[in-house]
Amino acid sequence: MDQNAAAISALQEYVKIEKPGYAFMIEAPWGAGKTHLVKHEFEDALSSDQARYISLNGISDRNAFRRALLVDASGARLTDAAGKLGDSIGSIMKLGNVGSLLQDAIEDRMINNLPNLLIFDDVERCEMSPGELLGLINEFVEHQRKNVVLCAFIERDYEDDENGKAKKRDDFLSRKEKVVGRTVRIVVDARNALPAFITAMPNGHGKEWFQSNNDLVLEVFSVEIHSNLRVLRQCLHDCGRVIDVLGDDLRDSTDAMIRFVRTYLVLSMAVATGDINSKQLRDRNDFNCVTKPGEENKPHPLYTCAENHPHAEIFAGNASSIISVDLGFSLIGIGYEEHNKINAILRATGQFSGKPSVPLWRRFVEWREMPKAELEKTYEEAWSYIFENEEIEPGPYLHVAHDLVLIAKDGFGNEDKIAKEIEDRIAALAKNDKIPVAAYGKNYGWTTETGRFSFGGYMFGPDGNTQPLIDAMKIAQINAFKSSSVEESDRLLDLFLKDLEAFGRELSWNDDGAGYYATAILHEIDAVEFAKAIFGYVTSGDFKAIGTQLRALADRHRSGSISEELVWTSEVKTALSSLAEEAGPLEKARMAWFLGFNWKFPAENGDGV
Repeated sequence: MDQNAAAISALQEYVKIEKPGYAFMIEAPWGAGKTHLVKHEFEDALSSDQARYISLNGISDRNAFRRALLVDASGARLTDAAGKLGDSIGSIMKLGNVGSLLQDAIEDRMINNLPNLLIFDDVERCEMSPGELLGLINEFVEHQRKNVVLCAFIERDYEDDENGKAKKRDDFLSRKEKVVGRTVRIVVDARNALPAFITAMPNGHGKEWFQSNNDLVLEVFSVEIHSNLRVLRQCLHDCGRVIDVLGDDLRDSTDAMIRFVRTYLVLSMAVATGDINSKQLRDRNDFNCVTKPGEENKPHPLYTCAENHPHAEIFAGNASSIISVDLGFSLIGIGYEEHNKINAILRATGQFSGKPSVPLWRRFVEWREMPKAELEKTYEEAWSYIFENEEIEPGPYLHVAHDLVLIAKDGFGNEDKIAKEIEDRIAALAKNDKIPVAAYGKNYGWTTETGRFSFGGYMFGPDGNTQPLIDAMKIAQINAFKSSSVEESDRLLDLFLKDLEAFGRELSWNDDGAGYYATAILHEIDAVEFAKAIFGYVTSGDFKAIGTQLRALADRHRSGSISEELVWTSEVKTALSSLAEEAGPLEKARMAWFLGFNWKFPAENGDGV
């Protein structure tokens, strides 16, 4: 019999004893499930008023204690009403505080008629002194001979007494044996608690998803050092609400959903317990925060989180995580994001295939654990994917390539040959425009910033054979981006003409690097056409909006990292002046004012405006 089952059996035996003359205490850390246990075990008795549950949280004096005893009683409101009525009559007849006397009399009668089973929870959160509290409880134990159950967390790790906690703890422990005759300790049992948590969720896609994937939740929670079931329940329900609003195509993507939920739960529980604060959620794209620090430095909380949960996608640099920095901050740090935006951001990762089957790369990373027939079949799939498939995704491709090279090394002894053939295959795919672009020239969908290749929550350390493959893929993705720059510049110009605000978002800073804030792209746009668009905004009266946008574009140049655009900005300014000149003296004067106030781009040499 496990520890919790033994504790429940002891509790059940205790409540069967008539007039026991001692209290029974359940001791466990916060969030371990004490409240859930007693409410579950005595559900019928509580609902039929054969037992009374009393929370002592915040109770500071005898009157509050009395009110707590009756807070769930059917006559509690009646006593309040009687007290107010008595006070009114006493005031009219000048008889004094009649209401309080009447209310006390009614409460005394109700307290004397309390059920035989009393459950006092949150003992450690009571603000009364241990002596006073235990004295009040002992009235029911010794004099009224009721069955009394206490639920408490008596923290024994206090060494100093700065807050008086150690003194209060020691005082309680020295007195409790006069009241408490038996103490049992329970441990966190997420497996038994989880079904109730899921059942309590509102009906929807989230509830259905967790009913089919509770093992994932238990796996994540088993690593958590806080062992707080309240935190698990809250984060589970929060995640369920997100799943509720996801599109069918996203929820049908089995592997991507598992990765999303794993990462969400890990990050949300870390925030809920204070291991990570909301601001630190924005550090997920900084590889320094997820790499091992020097001996003299304290590890960043994200590093600890990533070490404890290696398959959670904590690091989000190069768009490598299934939950981007901004989305993670919105959902977990703030607690909300617009439903359509959640769906759009997740679809934009390209990792939600809409297929229920587990993708090849995810199966192949565990090739060592496959039965013989499955391994042989999967190996053939992997070989075909690398050397024959025309539709590839860089992250999965590099994972599969790495495992093929490993098998070649330890199985066939020809890893150099296989690695060279894969490198040649990448070159051939690139030549035929089959390599996906690096979004915004820098987001590959995978990363090596931490020193290890990472995609989908799985990593490997590059070696002499796999590093050239990673380099080749990176170069191919960058070249694919450069090849698409003309098409992309046309898209941006069209956006600039139709939706200035949306254009601004594409060029503004965000934590995910999902934009052109630090990537040169404007110089690919026709300078004269861009100038005509600006001129149109100015002459139509939208000079405030376009002026704000131009100053924001100039702000991108403060770092000096996108100097390729400076010749282009000079050409745009010249074209603007020409358009104003042709339009007449009034427009020429307005343009001189407009440029003087809004044109903050550095000059071609980077020195002036």
